Amino acid sequence: MRILHVLPYDLRQPGGVQTHTLALSRALNDLGHESRLLAPSKPWRVALGGTRADLALHPRDLLALRDALRWPHDILHIQEPMLPLYGLCSLLHPGAAPIVVTLHSAEPVASRFYRWTNPLPRLLLRRASALICASEVSRTVAGPAIRAGSRVIVPCLDLEMFREVRREPEPNTILFVGRDEPRKGLPVLLEAMKRLPNARLIVAGPVSDETRARADDSATFLGPVAHDRLHELMAAPTCAAFPSLGGEALGLALVEAMAAGVPVVASDIDGYRVATDQGRAALLTPPGQPDVLAEHLQSLLSSEAVRNELVANGKKTADRFDARRVAEQHLDLYQSLLPA
Repeated sequence: MRILHVLPYDLRQPGGVQTHTLALSRALNDLGHESRLLAPSKPWRVALGGTRADLALHPRDLLALRDALRWPHDILHIQEPMLPLYGLCSLLHPGAAPIVVTLHSAEPVASRFYRWTNPLPRLLLRRASALICASEVSRTVAGPAIRAGSRVIVPCLDLEMFREVRREPEPNTILFVGRDEPRKGLPVLLEAMKRLPNARLIVAGPVSDETRARADDSATFLGPVAHDRLHELMAAPTCAAFPSLGGEALGLALVEAMAAGVPVVASDIDGYRVATDQGRAALLTPPGQPDVLAEHLQSLLSSEAVRNELVANGKKTADRFDARRVAEQHLDLYQSLLPA
């Protein structure tokens, strides 16, 4: 089977949709199929729902899309089909191959988009032969545009390098992985750290000068870390913290930490409840409350028994997002759309 994946985001920038699509395409190739992936080469950065996105808006990328769509594919799979311009142009492509779309967004701005622009999204998505939502959160957000028969298939990750991490935890060390965006909650974690005088924080990801100024001496900022080096950071921390305020469909970095055997404290939000098996694989804490976050971090740092229980549950839960397992679910869907 030949599958063409179309992604609206820049692959050179970190992001959950990029990570998922790369892992899915590689797993499909490993399973004996031919999977190709097209992403913009000259993206333009725009503000989008409390985050920054690098979208395909350059005319040269449209020419690349036209050429890619000429490849004789059996399935056209579009990630985030409502985003310009790759998603919309691919959705309107008059080719004969079945179209599969995956909706990932969990941000409030996406919910408003689907409400305010309906029925246009519903009409556009009728062109798809199958509609996937990355989680129940994504399905709720896109509710006005979704017809009956949509299904949830969770995003996937290549977890092998995280499973192979040999953990040598350093006492009282907390890891944060993510971009410095309001919805990621890093300032909340920095405030919580001021209540943990014996703890140390490692921050992996781009951080603004304004956010750095909020930190005390307990924080070390590594800057951006390439995804293929991220597993190296998982060996040392006692635990990892994901204090997002909302807008998370799942939280792939959280899943990677669990796969590596890192105990996790995470915000009690819809997407993270999905990722942690309703809190069985992480210690969930109310979002935006540094006092409570500090208490939960301290309880995890001081209790080996709690950490061990979360590690065992976390590894088991992370297996749900293994790339090969999720790729097989996609293959079942793809094959159902092809002539017998």
